[in-house]
Amino acid sequence: MKKDITVIITLYKTPIEKLKALNQYKNYKVIIFAQDEDKYYEGIIKKNTKIKFKYYFSKRNIGLSKATNYMISKVKTKYFLFTQPDISIDEKSIQNLKKAFKYVDNLIFTGPSYNRKREQGFQIKTKINAVCMMCDTKKTKKIGFFDNDFFLFWEDVFLMRKIKMSKFRMLLTKNAIAKHSSGSSSINNVKVLFIRNLNFKYGEYLYDLKTKRFRLIKLVRQFFQSIIFFVLGSLALNKKFAVKHIAGFLAIIKFVNFYIKK
Repeated sequence: MKKDITVIITLYKTPIEKLKALNQYKNYKVIIFAQDEDKYYEGIIKKNTKIKFKYYFSKRNIGLSKATNYMISKVKTKYFLFTQPDISIDEKSIQNLKKAFKYVDNLIFTGPSYNRKREQGFQIKTKINAVCMMCDTKKTKKIGFFDNDFFLFWEDVFLMRKIKMSKFRMLLTKNAIAKHSSGSSSINNVKVLFIRNLNFKYGEYLYDLKTKRFRLIKLVRQFFQSIIFFVLGSLALNKKFAVKHIAGFLAIIKFVNFYIKK
């Protein structure tokens, strides 16, 4: 058991076949947070994997940001690997991500390459792919990870902006390779489609507000566009199109409520 790295993963409507991939972390401490679930996944993971893990869950979907921040609060190791159920990464790459911290001052996050060929060296970046990152626990807890106001989407963009404006650095580790499976790490159904579209648009408006880019005219224009496209999608019996735009409409309502309460 490697004692200096904890792997943290959030699950939401995750297909069972993707859970078997958790075996790649059998040499590490693992923290799992299941959204909109009880102990359903816990039994499946115990049955199908050999990992040692702590399991937390919420019976409602509290969002990626809150779930991730909760897991980070439980991390006791020097580093943690923030990753997703649909990420594949080998042992050598995990260790190469950790080694990067020896060579770069003020390094807070480092991520793998998604090229098929393993290269040498590092590259300082102003942003990295946040689906898989090795993180310095102490530095992360000091500056904070995801903003809890973001539910899903845009939380990573806002985080990268925050790190860019700080003294800390982010790094692409070229000799660490990961694969991000095509498709979603969640079951693809209408409910998930609705949640994703609602929170993508809500996150967009929230990001604009927090970065002082918010424009009322954009909100008004998209409000009427959402209504029109929802009606057109419904008349054409295009369920996914209609769901996408009713989600966009409700995202505006959600954002306005947030703005008023703020």
